[in-house]
Amino acid sequence: MTFMRLRLLNVATILIVAFFTITFFIDSRPTFAQEEQQTQFEDAGGPCYIGPDGELVCNADGAPAVATNENEDTPKIDLATQPWLVESANLPANHPALKRDHMIWADSYLWTAIDDVVGAIPVEKWLTKAPTPEDLAGKYILIEMWATWCPPCRRSLPYLDFISKKYKDDLVVVSICEMDENAIRNMPGNKLNIFDIGYFAAVDTGRRLANKLGVYGIPHAILLEPTVGGVVWEGMPTSPRYELDDKKLERFFAIGYKLKDAGKLPEVSPVKFEVSEPTQEERASRRQPNAKQNVEDVPGSPSL
Repeated sequence: MTFMRLRLLNVATILIVAFFTITFFIDSRPTFAQEEQQTQFEDAGGPCYIGPDGELVCNADGAPAVATNENEDTPKIDLATQPWLVESANLPANHPALKRDHMIWADSYLWTAIDDVVGAIPVEKWLTKAPTPEDLAGKYILIEMWATWCPPCRRSLPYLDFISKKYKDDLVVVSICEMDENAIRNMPGNKLNIFDIGYFAAVDTGRRLANKLGVYGIPHAILLEPTVGGVVWEGMPTSPRYELDDKKLERFFAIGYKLKDAGKLPEVSPVKFEVSEPTQEERASRRQPNAKQNVEDVPGSPSL
């Protein structure tokens, strides 16, 4: 009898310990919503990242918080003067985006004249005034292809405005959106006033230039030099570690100055734009984000 009591006591003890262990595990384990929230923070780029409306957001104590100057632990970055940091400024040192090799999400056309690829660059409609031959002559031309549903694209818009105004004597910036004007006016977090920007903006719902270049990840930009319209830089302007920042731009401009001093810049730009309606087939070929899954908003990754 004593032996049986001891066995029952041991079994009861084991059950009690197991009960409290399971209860503790359940109480301490994050809920599905918490796990999903943590995953979003990790996917968003770590402790701090730029939100869809352009604000600096940090994962503080498991919850997002808009950064303010009162928080001494929050990195202070003036995106008005350093907009190229919009993707990479707050990535932690161990973030995978900072370890991978440089890549572009498009076919490469480096050192190819744009005229050989597409001829006159097609746009469906200019939202700003169209660039004139005088606007283009003797200048580098940066063309960015983007869409309103793409968060990194929306975050690159202040950067385009910044460099177009800072380097107005050396650079022409053109953005071509694959969505229509209505989508631009109603895009999330829209602070874009197309009547008060330093660059030229157009739409092309046929996505013709992007398709010619094999673009499958946006934003994608090409920088054209002023002699033959050759592609001298290509990629995502805010890609971590490979930003198209002041230093890179000014190196290109220095070459342009030497060409100008040598009298080798043509009086008329080799780059042409042409307004035309895309066909129904061209409109149907435009890539769309998968409606059954969320478009990823991972800094420096393609957003398709």
